[in-house]
Amino acid sequence: MNEPISSYARIGIVHHLLYFRCTVDPVYHAETLETFVKRPDMETFDCCLPYGTEYRQRLVKAVRESGKQHIAFATHLFPLRKLSFASPNYAEQAQCRLIVSDLISQAAEIGATGFIFASGGPPYAQGKQEHFEAFYDFCCWLCDQLAPHGITALLEPFDFDVDKAYLFGPLDKNIELVNRVRKTRPNIGIELDIAHLPIMREEIVDSIRRCGALIQRVHFGNCLLRDKSDPFYGDMHPPIGYRNGEIDVYQLVDAIRALLEVGFLNKESRGDLILEFNPFPGKTEEESVQDNLNRLQKAWALA
Repeated sequence: MNEPISSYARIGIVHHLLYFRCTVDPVYHAETLETFVKRPDMETFDCCLPYGTEYRQRLVKAVRESGKQHIAFATHLFPLRKLSFASPNYAEQAQCRLIVSDLISQAAEIGATGFIFASGGPPYAQGKQEHFEAFYDFCCWLCDQLAPHGITALLEPFDFDVDKAYLFGPLDKNIELVNRVRKTRPNIGIELDIAHLPIMREEIVDSIRRCGALIQRVHFGNCLLRDKSDPFYGDMHPPIGYRNGEIDVYQLVDAIRALLEVGFLNKESRGDLILEFNPFPGKTEEESVQDNLNRLQKAWALA
């Protein structure tokens, strides 16, 4: 490509993965997010806010004043491995919706246009019809709650038997669900994480083609399946190019070509392309960002 990738995509980074202590340290979360939103090398980003009104007001102001667009709010601080959006239990669903209602409020306050979520368990093979229907009902409710704020629900497909082991799960089941919900609620799409595809035993190009126009946001990251002793084994978001990882420059080339093919990357309505990774061991966050941005640029040139 002779033109820069920014002519075809808004490039962004996931804040709470780059600064992975965010999930356990709200002070660190707030301090790093305030600086992060000012980065000149990204047009958009994914984030969540630490719990507590003492952080919320100042961070809403920081995000709003950043000038970034197409921000996505992530439900990363929701305890999804313990409390599933696919639960058919009345009390558990009520608790899910109570917490998510507050997250939706946070997303609206920062001006987010996307709301990233996943199903939670049980694993696909153990799912019963009541779990599938409960999650469909949750998706409909979520879309209804997001619609007044102009926010799109972004369903993220996850592995179903390796690491997270969620109900959704197999890619085709995610596609079927989104199409079903879209019959009555148009504000839902797929947030496709390239790093999840190897864990789901899916091929990158075919997956992108099958999702097609349902793709509303894309994560570029990595996963590790070859060494169970490695701390990054599974869906732990090693940086792109990490040793023994599944994703590097040539996999990004395949993804970029497919995303161009389906129209996600285009000059008229640029897609949101988000880097999601933890830093390289022994490297700073900034060194890791520059490394992965360089790999993205190299992939674009090769594509």
